[in-house]
Amino acid sequence: MISDETAKMPVNTIAAYCVLHRNCNNCKIRNNCLGVEGVAEPFSGLRSYSDINIFEKTCQKKAEKPPKFDITLKDSTDFREYINEIFMREAEKAGLPMNTANSIKWSTNGKIKVTFVDNDTTYVGVAKCHPNDAFNPEIGIKLAIERAAQAMHAPFVPEDGEAYYYVDDEDTIYSTINHNTNRDILNIAVGNCFNNYERALSNKDAITKHIERAAELLEKLRDEGEK
Repeated sequence: MISDETAKMPVNTIAAYCVLHRNCNNCKIRNNCLGVEGVAEPFSGLRSYSDINIFEKTCQKKAEKPPKFDITLKDSTDFREYINEIFMREAEKAGLPMNTANSIKWSTNGKIKVTFVDNDTTYVGVAKCHPNDAFNPEIGIKLAIERAAQAMHAPFVPEDGEAYYYVDDEDTIYSTINHNTNRDILNIAVGNCFNNYERALSNKDAITKHIERAAELLEKLRDEGEK
């Protein structure tokens, strides 16, 4: 059974069509019009329904909604200094070097987008204010930067046949191609894969510790298997 709401949807569409196209001679549904040209307004009998043209009211309601953020504030020196202070503080907390900071943008709907560029790789973080919440730039920047940091710090997993850098057991950095050998599988498992030399170099100490812990675990498993 078709509900009242379902039936009113096409009626709304036709009513809007009549309002926007007052040329009855070219109307494709003229013969089915509920009004009589020159006598009655088309679809005038439907005006008794209180929720006819509900989509029009909805559009007007959305248009009247105040913006979350006054975009003109970007021209204020004080505001820019305030935003930069938050940006630098949150980037430092998230472990993102400031030399990788690229841009921060915000929209009237409360959306904040930050980008960081490291060795030609762009990392993006986005935070969007909930429609029912008040816009808070500090929270928005914090969330956006944390999401960019997650993307930047995520382990690099090379595809089959893709080149990568790794730290060997003598603290030397090498480049190789992933052929899914035992060495490649072990490097991926301990997070010892990097898409550039600089990233491998900066993580050398951490990787050395990962390898030491992995060796201890493998030795323990070997001993348990021999018992």
